[in-house]
Amino acid sequence: MLRELRVRDLALVAESLVRFEPGLNLLTGETGSGKSLIVDALGLALGARGGADQVRHGAERAVVEATFGSGDGALTLHREIGKRSGARVDGRASSPAQLRDLGRGLVAMHGQHEHHALLDTDTQTELLDAYAATGLRLAVAAAHATWTAAVATLADLERLKSRGQREQEYLRWQLEELTAAGVRAGEDLELAAERGAVRHAARLAELGQSAADALREESVARGAASVRAAAELDPRLSELASRLELLEQEASEAAAELRRYTDALDADPARLEAIESRLATLDGIKRKHGGSLEAAIEEERRLRTQLDATEDLGAALAKAELERARSRAELEAAAARLTSARIAAAERMQAGVGRELTGLSLEGARFAVELRPRPEIGPDGAEVVEMMFSANPGEPIASLVRVASGGELARLMLAIKTVSAASDRLPTLVFDEVDAGIGGEAAIQVGLRLKALGAHHQVLVVTHLAQIASFADHHLVVEKAPGPDGRNVVAVRELRGDEERARELARMMGGATTAKALARARELLEESRSSAKQEALQRT
Repeated sequence: MLRELRVRDLALVAESLVRFEPGLNLLTGETGSGKSLIVDALGLALGARGGADQVRHGAERAVVEATFGSGDGALTLHREIGKRSGARVDGRASSPAQLRDLGRGLVAMHGQHEHHALLDTDTQTELLDAYAATGLRLAVAAAHATWTAAVATLADLERLKSRGQREQEYLRWQLEELTAAGVRAGEDLELAAERGAVRHAARLAELGQSAADALREESVARGAASVRAAAELDPRLSELASRLELLEQEASEAAAELRRYTDALDADPARLEAIESRLATLDGIKRKHGGSLEAAIEEERRLRTQLDATEDLGAALAKAELERARSRAELEAAAARLTSARIAAAERMQAGVGRELTGLSLEGARFAVELRPRPEIGPDGAEVVEMMFSANPGEPIASLVRVASGGELARLMLAIKTVSAASDRLPTLVFDEVDAGIGGEAAIQVGLRLKALGAHHQVLVVTHLAQIASFADHHLVVEKAPGPDGRNVVAVRELRGDEERARELARMMGGATTAKALARARELLEESRSSAKQEALQRT
């Protein structure tokens, strides 16, 4: 879950720290106050594209930092844009692409100005599989990997057979070269370090001897003995005496270790020549076999396996063909089980989302989940999931990417997330346009669903509707006010207690905070609590 968001010098935000809580987090504020800036800032922390035009006027760079976690664990994503741009993950250098990769497992953002993950067929497939709540997709991926490996093994043997004896001789020559080289992982690094020591053996011996002589001097021992004697007269010096004894012991051990080191130094030119020769041999092996000794060792293993198989190529081919057929049958069976689960889940999802859409001011809208066969079974199954939508009666149903507006897409995702809340593992959901074009009872229904989602996820919503805001577990107000330099700045303030919330709801409903408006706002808070309790009971 998102714990906090730090923003500095981004557009109108001079500096702000926004803390978020579990459940439903609402961001409200006057039109133009900068509510969407907070969502934009989070997007930057998650790797969204940023530019120098987003940096606050007069600043060199904008900085955004989002901290995620639960319990004692935490993950911090840091992003800078402007004259000095960069990204960090828990203080380590990173890139926006890596932030995006991490972000996909942390947050789903839905809004007009964000990437609409729901339009991507891979995301749609993942949503349906998560809703199906089976482990069949993992089983298909494992079966696909086994089948792919079997196909590759058979192809290697068939190529070997077609190339005949010449190919075998060439492979045997490569293997003999590697075997004769006797390559050992890490040997090149060890020899490079030893070469440096042999080259500078004389100087190293001089320095080592000098250091050992200095450590062997009796100054430390004399000092320790004097303080021990003094401690017998004044016990306050006992601790210092103990420390000096440890220092004396450490100096003695260090001197002994230096003596062993200098004794082992080898300045023999013949040894240096042998090291240089061996390193040259290893460099040649690395250039020919993958660029590292580890790659060369793996190549030696592969060659030996391949040549062992050629001792009885006919039997090896027959065995490989059987393995390919067996693994293919297992892949097809696993994919068929996944297809069956997807068909059943698609029917349930269609029905559940259809019921939710009616309450989300999308009466007459239709939603369907279609399974389109792939030309070949992939690691994620035999079909691609495509979600279809029609916003109005009489309009043909078509792919989401062609027909859904930003507001419809946000509400559709809300409906999908509501029906699949128990199985969806994504921790944080952000909705920036879920209230577009609705009001009245539809807004209350949206608020109820967002509240229900908050029982399973952390939900962040930007809204201008009091009916939705009244359901908040954690209410934040975005405000624009003159800064110290006379320029407007955006700040975020947490509302505490019903009276503060009632004043904000009254402002959202009519702009005034009269006694009548405040009374209505308090009623709205009570009504939302009562409705949320009833909704929770119905969904259990």
